[in-house]
Amino acid sequence: MPTATATDIVRIGAKLYAANPGVIVADDYVPLFHGWIQRRGLDGTPIDVADYTHVPDGPGVMLIGHEADRALDFGEGRPGVLYQRKREGTGSLEERFAAAIAAVDRAAADIEADPAAGGVRFDRDEILLRINDRLRAPADDATLDALRPAIAAALGTVRHGRDAEIARVTDDPKGPLTIRVRLG
Repeated sequence: MPTATATDIVRIGAKLYAANPGVIVADDYVPLFHGWIQRRGLDGTPIDVADYTHVPDGPGVMLIGHEADRALDFGEGRPGVLYQRKREGTGSLEERFAAAIAAVDRAAADIEADPAAGGVRFDRDEILLRINDRLRAPADDATLDALRPAIAAALGTVRHGRDAEIARVTDDPKGPLTIRVRLG
């Protein structure tokens, strides 16, 4: 990571994949997310809900927030719940990775508990991590090697006692650093 220090990395996202994607009805998530805004049960400042379900393998239904976005995401052709931190990260890099994973866990649990979600369940054994800051975290092996200790330490906090395989997914140097974590 030649262009930045670990303290500069804030825009960390985490995605959990649906274990039973066939039950997802994307149109049900627009009112579900609007309900989250109306009940004011979210951390941060929610702004609006955006429906991108017309975009193949796209962001799906997004709950846009000032500090972070949440989404029923269809990226990679695999539906899942996504949490993307956008600003104002605090703590060490390890704590920021742990916070992103804990936030996606909360979003997944909230969706799973909502009857409007149709009984969807999210797998906690595979996590996609994405750093949406190409300047501070280039999509290369050197950056992953530099971040691996913080990711492993974060997993020790949020997935205590689990072995993890941590691998870079991104091959496009112009894309964001994307990391797949598989827990054993």
